[in-house]
Amino acid sequence: MDENVFSKKFITLRKKFNLTQQEIADRLNVSNKTVSRWETAEGYPDIDLLPKIASIFHVSIDYLLKDHDDFKEIDKVDIISYFPWLISLFGVVIFYSFCALTIPIIFNFIIYYFIVKFSYHFLKQYTDRKNGNTLVNLNTVSIFFVASSLLSNLFILIVIMDVTGNIIIGGNVNIDMMNSSQFMLPYFCGYIIAAIYAFIHYKGHKTEEYCQSIKNQNEDV
Repeated sequence: MDENVFSKKFITLRKKFNLTQQEIADRLNVSNKTVSRWETAEGYPDIDLLPKIASIFHVSIDYLLKDHDDFKEIDKVDIISYFPWLISLFGVVIFYSFCALTIPIIFNFIIYYFIVKFSYHFLKQYTDRKNGNTLVNLNTVSIFFVASSLLSNLFILIVIMDVTGNIIIGGNVNIDMMNSSQFMLPYFCGYIIAAIYAFIHYKGHKTEEYCQSIKNQNEDV
């Protein structure tokens, strides 16, 4: 084993997965000093530890030991880690696309809600969660705009029904807010409530497991 090659790759992978030397040591049942010696190329792990190290970083043993430019396995991990973002953005696109087709906005929001839920499920089950913070931020912003759109439309419908005395069933209501002062309050309330909802979502998910690095996975490694 080339200690320098292993050392460089070990350091790069550890930082990539946002793990400390102590966290690695705890998983491998070795001391922090032992891990430090690996990174300074003063030593290298026993042969029976290599499969465990490779499993933690989702790479092959061959990748850890050989001096080559094979980044395929690492790139695969990187690509998958961005899938939750794509799922979340897909939810936003679906919501506004359905709204443009005059599909009832409540139905659109329900679909969007479950897509966002699935983005977190995918993050937890299939990625290393290193992009969890960004996903929470992205979903918080999208939730604000989507929820404000939903609530504003609902409040406006209530105002229209109150003014006209008619029950309106259908798609979205498109009204020139600037020329209808009576609709400004529902519009404003929609944004306020959406902001509160987005803030609750942000605080709740920031304190949950979605934003954690791989710390509890592979405990049996």
